[in-house]
Amino acid sequence: MKKKAGCESMDLGFWGNLKQSFYECKRKIFPKTRKNIFYVYLNFNSVLLAFKDINNNLTLENFQIVIQEIVTSDGEILIALRNTSLFFILTLLLMPINIVMSYALYKQVWGYKFFEVIFYLPSIIGGVVWMTAYKNFIHPNGPLFTILLHLNVIQEAPELLANTDSAIWAVLASSLWLGIPSSMLVYLGTLARIPQDVMEAAELDGVGFAREVVNITVPLIWPAISTNLLFTVIGFFSASGNVLLLTEGRYNTSTLSYWLYDQVVVNGQYNVPAAMGILMTVATLPLVVICRWLSNKVETIEF
Repeated sequence: MKKKAGCESMDLGFWGNLKQSFYECKRKIFPKTRKNIFYVYLNFNSVLLAFKDINNNLTLENFQIVIQEIVTSDGEILIALRNTSLFFILTLLLMPINIVMSYALYKQVWGYKFFEVIFYLPSIIGGVVWMTAYKNFIHPNGPLFTILLHLNVIQEAPELLANTDSAIWAVLASSLWLGIPSSMLVYLGTLARIPQDVMEAAELDGVGFAREVVNITVPLIWPAISTNLLFTVIGFFSASGNVLLLTEGRYNTSTLSYWLYDQVVVNGQYNVPAAMGILMTVATLPLVVICRWLSNKVETIEF
């Protein structure tokens, strides 16, 4: 009987050890296998696509196509790069506005509750709904031009989104309101950490709103500003507006992000976009290094 009980305990130990070994194998090997398949292999394969044609023959023709499109005055990639630069510049211009607006909400200026609702309204109602409302608002039969025609400000309502000269500016305008609250939560969270003694001392010294923002607030929240600036530079080539919802890339409104979407998802082309992706990475790397170096030159104030 004792031997039987011992055999049973040994059997239980065997299956327990086997189960434990299987668990350890799953815990160590499965994450590495998943990483190798979904990260290493896919990224390596994406790089290889840039050096292959549709017949999987090695070639540099994809890079030649991209460069030719960039140097050609009416090249599709050049137009997309120009529009992407416009959206990137708009993002940079909105950064100081975000800082000032965040500080105004932090100081709880008169009507700050109303402005909180206005600033965050586009994020609350969703991008598709907002873009549909915006598209109808600037339509020739929409409320904007109906009022202007009624006041005799204009004689004819233009098609802003169906005109090569005005379409990209209309798309940029749609990003103004959406771009304001993009970093406000980060800035407001950082401002909340500033000791009240600092602000009270500034008020006692008679520091005005502008000097308080420039000389006190910006240095104190510089780590958040530099981080946001770094992410903006990293996303330079992915800077884009609501091109898909407003114009679908027509009338010279395409950006690099939309161009990649159009090539891969719509047209099923992978080789030229892969080459463009490598060139974008190579061009972004020195920009990020320079931005990081410049941001580190500014002394960080601990509080």
